[in-house]
Amino acid sequence: MKFEKTIRRLTILNILFVSIVFFAQAQETTELKEVKKNDKMTSGQAIIYGSFIQRLSTNSIGFPQDIRIVNITTTEVFSFRVKPTFKMTKENTFCYFLEPGTYMILDYWWTDSKWYGGNGMIEPVYKGIDATDSLREKIDSNRISQRDLKRFAFTIESNTLNYVGTWHFDTGMVYFTNDKAQLDEKLKKKYKKLDFHKAATIIPE
Repeated sequence: MKFEKTIRRLTILNILFVSIVFFAQAQETTELKEVKKNDKMTSGQAIIYGSFIQRLSTNSIGFPQDIRIVNITTTEVFSFRVKPTFKMTKENTFCYFLEPGTYMILDYWWTDSKWYGGNGMIEPVYKGIDATDSLREKIDSNRISQRDLKRFAFTIESNTLNYVGTWHFDTGMVYFTNDKAQLDEKLKKKYKKLDFHKAATIIPE
């Protein structure tokens, strides 16, 4: 009986998440405000920071890259830049203001450089699934079911500074690692009014 209730609860949650994601596709996207070097915590808000390792090789180095997330309570969709335009490095840091709440990672936006300009790419982000490896074909052929499409999520509280990890997007199989100590040493030289030592570690899972 307990097992059946657990299955039913998980099914309902999965349907809820799918519904939120479906609704989010039609929502307008709001860009998060980047934290500047002299900014400090705003009352009632929160800050997320981390590192992002990009997918692309040097042939697409001039284009920016973005991540979209959705607040699962309000269904508001937000985007933030994880690779600035013309930035040459494969790994880049990010630091943004974000309203408290629970968020799911929706997708990864990047541009593949072509001779005629660029080919815009939007990749959904799922746990343990490579979205670049014939994802649509696998879903259509039932090799991957809707139950397999689980999203990464994280929760942040008000008035907190949150380390959200190193985001590994250099391959289609996305994952996250904790490199807080190294990043804190780097960022504290730039953000003088933020106490990274007191930051919470909130790795998407």
